[in-house]
Amino acid sequence: MEEFEDFKRLWQQPTPPPPVLDVARLKKANQSAQRKLERTQLWSAVALILTTGWVAGVGFMSDFKSSLTYVATGLLALIPLGQGLINLSVYRRLRRLDVAAPAAEHLRQWEAYYQFRRRLVRYNGPLYTLALSAALGLYYLEFLPYFSLVYKIVLCSVTLGWILFAYFVLGRRTLRKEYARLEEIMDNLKKLQQQIEPDSEAESTLS
Repeated sequence: MEEFEDFKRLWQQPTPPPPVLDVARLKKANQSAQRKLERTQLWSAVALILTTGWVAGVGFMSDFKSSLTYVATGLLALIPLGQGLINLSVYRRLRRLDVAAPAAEHLRQWEAYYQFRRRLVRYNGPLYTLALSAALGLYYLEFLPYFSLVYKIVLCSVTLGWILFAYFVLGRRTLRKEYARLEEIMDNLKKLQQQIEPDSEAESTLS
């Protein structure tokens, strides 16, 4: 009997209200994450465009014997420029996201951007790495015949090792951080949407 009374008291206890979200904190966290994403794209674009200027300057002041070396230098200048312009377009796309839109619409914008970004990275990353590697290979063709076999092996190994490290370690680490920020933004917007919907339903019921 006592067990039944205990169960009855437990059953009759009022259901605790769901925790109220700190809307201001979630919005501030989203704005901070968005600014970090924008800064990453902007500064990487600036760095790549400056790299283009430096490579072009070196090529202009150099006296190469092979026309292939000039072609390689041109590619080494144009490839970072192309990537920098891509990053700049991604930055502009981030800036166009409407922070003043309702939570549901803003969430759809971020989900569309997330899918766009994943598709871009899937093709852009490997193509950029392969193109840069091929341009470096062309650039080395003029100089490698003058070096010993050991130096050739060391130079090619260091170059290949750096490219692989940059792509598989640094690149993936950067992407993990980017995806984590994107998922944080979308999760916060989903929480805001869940908070707003019950309030809207309650208001419509009262009216």
